[in-house]
Amino acid sequence: MPPPGRRRGRPAVVDRDRIAVAALEVGPGSLTLTAVAAHLGVHHSTLYGHVRDRDDLLAAAADRLAREADWPRAGTGWRELLTAWGDTFWELAGRRPGAAGLIRSLPAPPAAVVAEVGRVRADLEGHGFAPADALVALDMVADLALDTAAALEGLDRAAQDRAWRDDPGMRGLIAAPRGAYPVKLAIVLDGLAARLPR
Repeated sequence: MPPPGRRRGRPAVVDRDRIAVAALEVGPGSLTLTAVAAHLGVHHSTLYGHVRDRDDLLAAAADRLAREADWPRAGTGWRELLTAWGDTFWELAGRRPGAAGLIRSLPAPPAAVVAEVGRVRADLEGHGFAPADALVALDMVADLALDTAAALEGLDRAAQDRAWRDDPGMRGLIAAPRGAYPVKLAIVLDGLAARLPR
């Protein structure tokens, strides 16, 4: 007889977290409930006890990625904080092929990101940011990192190198591991500095 409070029967074969991990392993390009179920070795109907549909599956996968991230901590200046914020999204995008596009495709950010936004926004406000500016800054830096990472993932660097063969500056940007992202981020941060109270 099972202990009090414990249900009889077999233990659950899958849960939402295992489904999210499997979705990341399958990859966004091939992501269907059927593909994830096959990856887990279960019938696709088993997944419906944990995810509603493909959109919910995408949300679970993105949230799992976000929960694995090393989010920036307080105690640094605002420029360092926003740079670390962008680095976190860049690293998320690099964890799995298609991760940047996966996160960008969601109708709402993963719950783990929402929790971090509240914390980092408060840190930025402590550095003198207006509440609206703090939110826009976080959104802008995250978008910049994810959009640049997604663009570089799909970039044919050899074709770009040929197209810009007469422009060494552009060729240098294309060859850089993060493309023009560091330069773009510096421009964004300089613009934010102009909005801060003196």
